[in-house]
Amino acid sequence: MAHASFEIDTTSDAETGRLALSGELDLATVARVEQAVDAALARGVRTLIVDLSGLGFIDSSGLRLFVVLHQRAVAEGWRLSLIRPQERAMKVFVVSGLEANLPFAEKSSLA
Repeated sequence: MAHASFEIDTTSDAETGRLALSGELDLATVARVEQAVDAALARGVRTLIVDLSGLGFIDSSGLRLFVVLHQRAVAEGWRLSLIRPQERAMKVFVVSGLEANLPFAEKSSLA
């Protein structure tokens, strides 16, 4: 079942992929992000930028997704960069202590 308030905009060049997420990232939508990541990596992407700035909500399954992606990037030798979500959605990373442990970047530095 499609989640009406979630979108993924995917772009890539030879080595860099970008996933721009918008809406709500939760248990119902996390698998779509995993599939998009797998598809990007299968195309040979070595740097993956996940833009969270369009997300208004992230639940614990979304947090787990980014922890797993970070661990996977380290283990498999590709680079993950997360663009910070809106302040409301960023709170879940701050409260959980994950803000300091995940590869966040400012949108302007990756433009």
